[in-house]
Amino acid sequence: MKDIKKLLIIGVAASLYYLSLWMNELLWGETEFSFDVHWVFFPSGIRFILVLLALEFGAMGIAVGGMLWNFQDHPDLGLEFAFITGCVAGLSPWLARMLSVKFLHLDHEFKVVSPQTLLKISLLFATLSALLHQIWFYAQGLTENFAFSLGVMALSNWVGTLLVLMVFKLLIQGAAKSKSGLDS
Repeated sequence: MKDIKKLLIIGVAASLYYLSLWMNELLWGETEFSFDVHWVFFPSGIRFILVLLALEFGAMGIAVGGMLWNFQDHPDLGLEFAFITGCVAGLSPWLARMLSVKFLHLDHEFKVVSPQTLLKISLLFATLSALLHQIWFYAQGLTENFAFSLGVMALSNWVGTLLVLMVFKLLIQGAAKSKSGLDS
């Protein structure tokens, strides 16, 4: 039963991440700064939440969703590119989470997280994700200006993460109000 639950989490995470990539492409696809660098990238917020909530199984789902997306979006770059890019997408938020626990001394289960803590983690995540992606893209000859692409990608990841966190917060508050209204 536990294995089925893990596979379900991976499948849901992969689907959510894939759908977020599709929606981001629909909204911002024409505004790329450089190869796969958008001015706003809210799938980074989806990655952030999936890894905070589902840990390594969220990261695995992100990797699978990223692999599928990249193979579909860039078939000319091949399966190896899709595989590694998907792994970078899944690894970066998981690694940022681990670094946050170790160096920011955060609770491993993130039971008590302040807005300041979320800002720190999201900034670390956005920067680390952009750095790992840009190193990979640069190594593949897909990034002409490493520094500018890194800066724009880190900023777009952070903006996207903050937008998703705000929406997530509003949804939680709305659910809490609905529940308290039903309890009355």
